Amino acid sequence: MPEWFLYFVSILSKSWVLILSPAILLFFIFKDYLALRFAAITAAFFLFGTLTYSSLMAFDDGIYVYRYLVWALTDITWMALIAYWGLKDKVHLWQCELGQLVVIGAPILQLFRLVDRHLWDLSYSTVMYQTFMPLINIATVVVCYLPLLYIFVNNRNKALS
Repeated sequence: MPEWFLYFVSILSKSWVLILSPAILLFFIFKDYLALRFAAITAAFFLFGTLTYSSLMAFDDGIYVYRYLVWALTDITWMALIAYWGLKDKVHLWQCELGQLVVIGAPILQLFRLVDRHLWDLSYSTVMYQTFMPLINIATVVVCYLPLLYIFVNNRNKALS
């Protein structure tokens, strides 16, 4: 295998993009472009996080400030873009709202972690951070897949009619 291909596969295996790829493909096949746009932008943000992780950690080694600010700003940027697209009917409004409700905890948790580690020099946030951040990411992926339920139920009802 070419080295660039192995590198690409290793990036995908470290990211939620690999898990979102079937949703993106299915939304394209079923021509649900609103859900496709939501899943694709979410995958792009997950990919951005994966690509910048190692350089951000190296830059912020021992400081523990910039990583949490960058991650919080990334989440807020995702939320702003999804909200804008929801208002402009570029994504499903219900999916936009549900995504906002799921992800709102991430920047709050990132900023609490920053204050906890840097200013207070405590570790109250460690267990919360290690527990809730993966749950927020999983819930975000689930929100990306939710339109498939509507598609399959709608197709089933049409077949029964």
